[in-house]
Amino acid sequence: MSAFCTAQVLINRTTASSSSVVLEFGNEAKGIVLEPIDLLSSPSTGTLIFDDNSGSFRYFNGTSWSPVITGGTSNSVTSYPASGQIILNDSNSAADGIFIIEDDARAMVLPVVPNGALTIKEPSIGHMYYDPVSQSIKVFNGVSWTSF
Repeated sequence: MSAFCTAQVLINRTTASSSSVVLEFGNEAKGIVLEPIDLLSSPSTGTLIFDDNSGSFRYFNGTSWSPVITGGTSNSVTSYPASGQIILNDSNSAADGIFIIEDDARAMVLPVVPNGALTIKEPSIGHMYYDPVSQSIKVFNGVSWTSF
């Protein structure tokens, strides 16, 4: 299964905050979840994962994976069902991922949740949002919220 979209995609919003947005979420006390997986052997630049082996949010910069931030829950998932791909702004992609944004002029905006660690109830491992109070991306590692 695959999907093709060319537009600004807004989730729980009626207008985009900027023309440079390709995907934007509303401001509810919610976030998005990256299911824990193993590091990929040949990732595309910009790949974001929650590393099941280290218990840390990781991203690939085109050369190497970001450093591990210790203290998270690891080895929490044993199977990873794949149900297809969603590709925004193109009909196909060379990137290997389940949700891919193909756009060199616009970006994804994470859910913006001030003090989300206090308001997001029962977060899942890999849960992430942008906190404007601390001006950082927050990711729940199964034990606590880490800042990036």
